Amino acid sequence: MARGLSPDGAKTLAHRYFPAFLRQRDEAQELDKWHRGEQEGQLHLPPNATEEYTALGEASSNSWAGLIVTAVVQNAELTGIRMPGKDSDLKGWKSWQRNQMDAKQPRLYRGSCAHGLAYIKATKAKDAFSGDTMSRWRLVSAQSMAAFYADDDEWPMFAIEASELSSPLGTPTGGWLVTLSDEVYDYTLICKSSSGGTLSDWTYATKEEHGAPVCPVVQYAPNIDIDNRANSDLQGMLPLLSRIDQDTFDRLIVQRFGAWKVRYVAGMTPPKTKEEEAAAMLKLSQDSILVAADKDTKFGTLDATELAGYIAARDSDLRDLSALSQTPPHHMLGLASNLQAESLAAAEAGLQRKSREHRLSWGESHEQLFRLDAYMRGDMAEAHAYEMEARWRDTESRSLEQAAMALGMLATNLKVPVEMLWERIPGWTPYDVARAKELVESGGLDTLIEQALTDLQATQTKDVKPPEGQGGSGGTNNAG
Repeated sequence: MARGLSPDGAKTLAHRYFPAFLRQRDEAQELDKWHRGEQEGQLHLPPNATEEYTALGEASSNSWAGLIVTAVVQNAELTGIRMPGKDSDLKGWKSWQRNQMDAKQPRLYRGSCAHGLAYIKATKAKDAFSGDTMSRWRLVSAQSMAAFYADDDEWPMFAIEASELSSPLGTPTGGWLVTLSDEVYDYTLICKSSSGGTLSDWTYATKEEHGAPVCPVVQYAPNIDIDNRANSDLQGMLPLLSRIDQDTFDRLIVQRFGAWKVRYVAGMTPPKTKEEEAAAMLKLSQDSILVAADKDTKFGTLDATELAGYIAARDSDLRDLSALSQTPPHHMLGLASNLQAESLAAAEAGLQRKSREHRLSWGESHEQLFRLDAYMRGDMAEAHAYEMEARWRDTESRSLEQAAMALGMLATNLKVPVEMLWERIPGWTPYDVARAKELVESGGLDTLIEQALTDLQATQTKDVKPPEGQGGSGGTNNAG
């Protein structure tokens, strides 16, 4: 692509690819409804359904899709970025902290799992306090941006980000504010048509350099396939999720209208007047015996509809969903809350493998982002550090006792340096490891141990001190 586009070139490119952006946006919006538990139109309601049926239908929407995504996201937490063999993070880690990515990273992973795609757009900026050159990172949903690649290139040729125009009152006007980004500029355009329309619907506004030699958009697509199709974690599961909604709706219908016995009377002449009806009801309430003058009168009940089959059908579908999504069944069925650490680890093995696969993809995207950040900061060494490695928190289920025994055996039997094993202690952060190393190198750890022993000895001495008035030369000897 040429270095920069003319106004007509920017309009032509945006107009040509805007329909592709809209298709991706529509798909992401549909997946987003399921992810948020706000899906509509998936139930088969009875003909001429009343308001009561409609209300039960609204109460049947499930949010299992959100749980599938959350189970993966909660196993992904980036804790550092390093070069192989180094103990400290790269300078770019400061950019991660400046952009508050510790808190933002779950949103990024959640969007990429639910929609199949998520983006970070970086722009060159200045730190508000220090004035240092930095890159500002902005998370963008697949509902708002689409990136376009040539073959299997690392960086996109260009990206389109769009937001709907609205009136001062907040009502949509049917137009779009569009930003087209290439390897030099961010071009701002306005489209007055809701679908991209014709080229005459597009107006060129401004352009601004973004400070990168590439289109500054990093794509997070954990399930992208060999044909460059970015699949959601919910791909292929919507029919099953819809079936679970129908299971719930059917159970609610039975529970509301057929879950109790119906009493009937056959062959009995009904009361002719309201006075007779009241007297009959009073008599029934007083002696609790049903009496009829006609010998052919019969009393009986119609059994309630059993709910067990409806509940079992739903549980069966949830087990299918658990297998397809690699989500542990106890997360969905609420069973086995007393699992031991070993059993819990075995139950979550599939989820951990799925999470590791996602982290491989996300890690490569993070490394790409850190190299882009380094270029914007003017750090060419880190910009060319293709061997950098993303570091993730260990979230596997295991007891601290098991971990301690395993780490101790590695240190004793395999002679692995203890300092390397500190990073494997469950719950320890990189800052805990750095603090421990600092204490060892400065001798502070020995000082802490000596102080603890001194305090313990002083406490024990205080505990054995004889009570006042006993022993010593000033005491009273009663012996003999």
